[in-house]
Amino acid sequence: MKKRFLGSIAVLTAMTMAVLAGCGGSSNASSGGQTTETKAEASGDAAASDWTWDRNIEIVCPWGTGGGADTTLRAFATALENEIGVKVVVNNKSGAGGVTGVQFASSQPADGYTYLLCTQSPMLAQITGATDFDVYGSIKPLCQLVHDVNVFVAGKNEPYNNMEELKEYLKSNPGSVKCGVMTITGLDAACVQGAFDGEVEAVAYTEGSQLNADIVGGHINLGCEGPAEVSAMVESGDMKVIGACTDQHLTLAGWENVQTTADINNQTTYGPARGIFYIPGTPDAAIKAFEAAAEKAVASDSFQEFCKQQGLDQRQGWLGTADYQKEWDSDYENLNALFGTK
Repeated sequence: MKKRFLGSIAVLTAMTMAVLAGCGGSSNASSGGQTTETKAEASGDAAASDWTWDRNIEIVCPWGTGGGADTTLRAFATALENEIGVKVVVNNKSGAGGVTGVQFASSQPADGYTYLLCTQSPMLAQITGATDFDVYGSIKPLCQLVHDVNVFVAGKNEPYNNMEELKEYLKSNPGSVKCGVMTITGLDAACVQGAFDGEVEAVAYTEGSQLNADIVGGHINLGCEGPAEVSAMVESGDMKVIGACTDQHLTLAGWENVQTTADINNQTTYGPARGIFYIPGTPDAAIKAFEAAAEKAVASDSFQEFCKQQGLDQRQGWLGTADYQKEWDSDYENLNALFGTK
């Protein structure tokens, strides 16, 4: 079982119920240049060199501006433009924990000019029954860019400084701690449920800036976010890092001694794997050309420096199409086994 999806069966069953309880029920570009039918003929044994980019491409981000997904995609888009020679347009389509953006992207023409940035969270929403939209079947993985980690942070005045102290505090003050998350049906909420055995309530936020303001202001006890979203406030002393959902200690400067879930014998290591997806039916030559260009973009000095600055260098990032497909299929199988409602 992959470590990013481990946890006890009892905890995961509770998470499924919590997810269900917490949920409420065109920009098509002109075709230009070669037609989709002509390019599709290059499928099968197509190579990257068989495809020529003749107009701007669009990558849909199913979350709002300023978050980890958006900033990662924009850094990647800039690096990708240098490799493909056309403009890469980022289109934010947020809503329903990312499902709205997946629906939008999958409804676009499969002509090689529309792609999607996604993580496991929309797929988890499908698996838990939070949406009846077939996320898994509507998109296909092309390449993984980064694999982020989730950390728990608190305001400077909270009466605990690490995972052990927080667990002890929960024993004496049951039901008193709430944790803000950006997606109640996603991996951050799964981290809250898994790490604290259901003793901490996950509270949904729509804006990361509001969540951070509430943490700093003492209006909510914890937040489950990526290092990039909180590093400035941790550095300023307005926040402190309580723990990391990892099985290895972080190597970020100043974060090396942050307790991990493994340190308290907990196997919750969920973290968003951010990657690019394509629409089924996209010409094979376009997929191969995108993959080749994306690999160079991810390896570029500018993107690697971005990853270092954002703390996105803690896990393996790049995966090509074949390896990412295997991971995506494995994630689907494991998440179904752990969270599935059917």
